[in-house]
Amino acid sequence: MKLAISFLFLLTFLKFSLSFESSDPLSKENKITVNKYIKKDKDDEHSKIQILEDIEKITEDFSNDINTTKVIVKNLFLDIEASFEDVSDDIAKSVSKYSYSVEEKLNKIEGLVREFIENNKGIMFNSSESKEKVEKEKIKKVFNLILSKLKKLIHLSTMINYHTLLKFGNSDVKKETLEAVKNDDNISDELKKELIKYEGKENQDIKATELINFISPLYDNFTNKLNMLINELPTDLNQILK
Repeated sequence: MKLAISFLFLLTFLKFSLSFESSDPLSKENKITVNKYIKKDKDDEHSKIQILEDIEKITEDFSNDINTTKVIVKNLFLDIEASFEDVSDDIAKSVSKYSYSVEEKLNKIEGLVREFIENNKGIMFNSSESKEKVEKEKIKKVFNLILSKLKKLIHLSTMINYHTLLKFGNSDVKKETLEAVKNDDNISDELKKELIKYEGKENQDIKATELINFISPLYDNFTNKLNMLINELPTDLNQILK
């Protein structure tokens, strides 16, 4: 039925076809224009999808950096445990408690970042291509900001290790630690001089209670700073959408 109606319309308008050919909205020239816009829309969508894929890659790289941070910090805690395992099990228990707490907090940071990106994918995709590109750069900037804060905390954890091992470690531990201090380019000359003062001092009769009392406030300070970083995350992440 539709075919018959179409054929009737074709016969009715056939005599007008020559006079209206130049104004036909689907003329060859106009078809090319339409195809051009269709292609542009497809290119724009492909570009937006590519940007989202780039954001996924940036987020994955961030997660890898968090995992690297977890390994570094965990090894720092393990160094303390291993260095004093012969003194008392209480030391290992205390250090292990802090190690577990820090790992949980680092997992929370990764989770909050991933959740933010996932929840705002729709907003990013519906943004203009130029705005998406700006948002991608902002994500890089914010991720680098978070990682720079974590880098400072890794440095703080390293300093805790140096002080603890030099103050309470046996001669072999002290020797290795002093060598590490001398070769650490991230330490100021002034701090190196302060740490090297432990050289030649013998640590005898290490008491577990004394050691735990020494490291506990240092680790408490470390975890408090990590909590501050977590509390600052929403503000940092919201910079991406502004």
